[in-house]
Amino acid sequence: MDKNVINRKFKRLVITIETPQAKTGNGPAVGGKVNNLMLIGAEENNGKEGKKYLIKGLRGWINHAMMTLAKQEGIEVCHTSEKTETQKGESLLPEGFHSLGKCLEHKNECVKHKLMGSFAKASKLRFEPVIIISKAYKGKIPEEVQSVHIATDNRNALMQQSKTAIQDFGERYFAGEFELKIEFLKEVTKEELGFLLKAILYAPEIGLGSASNNGAGKTKMLKVILQEVVRSRGFDRQGKVIEEEKTRNLWKEMEEGLAAWPA
Repeated sequence: MDKNVINRKFKRLVITIETPQAKTGNGPAVGGKVNNLMLIGAEENNGKEGKKYLIKGLRGWINHAMMTLAKQEGIEVCHTSEKTETQKGESLLPEGFHSLGKCLEHKNECVKHKLMGSFAKASKLRFEPVIIISKAYKGKIPEEVQSVHIATDNRNALMQQSKTAIQDFGERYFAGEFELKIEFLKEVTKEELGFLLKAILYAPEIGLGSASNNGAGKTKMLKVILQEVVRSRGFDRQGKVIEEEKTRNLWKEMEEGLAAWPA
């Protein structure tokens, strides 16, 4: 090992996703307005801005897929909320779920909590931010930014009798392929890996983002790869930081994980 560089070894999932139209925003997988997409920067090119956006709700999307899949298999897992009832005493928990983190208190931690964690315990997973920019932008694009089609769906609401427009609004949407990376911060068991992989495969069934009833949010999983990554950084003689990654695909571990859940 070269003593002049630092190294880190870890595992991650690299997921290639395709959507014909998605409107993601704040909130859980099936909510939020896309015009709340976070503007994180801009570059100038011939007087035109190249706006970059952060696709929000991806962690929540997988989280909800986990819940739906577990319920189908008859396995109780954490809900997304710690609240169990309203002020009037009405239950907030659907049948088949316990409140977030409650299984940890009872020393019977569910598979979803082992992966996603709660306020009581850190997650084993880190969802890397997915930053997108319009394919129409011709300026220099940083390596971590992905190009997709981005446009605005202009809509208005009409009065029932006069058909007069009473509200005009636009919703930002994007379309195309993008890549989501999930980094493992801790080692996961075969059962946990299998649960995560099957939740990823199930996620297209629940749709991504808002306006799913109007045709938005359809997705297709094109590729899912489990990698072992060795990342190194060092300096050249001019002081420039040189970063390299070496990867190895772990298909055997994926197979074992898929077979391990449900037990």
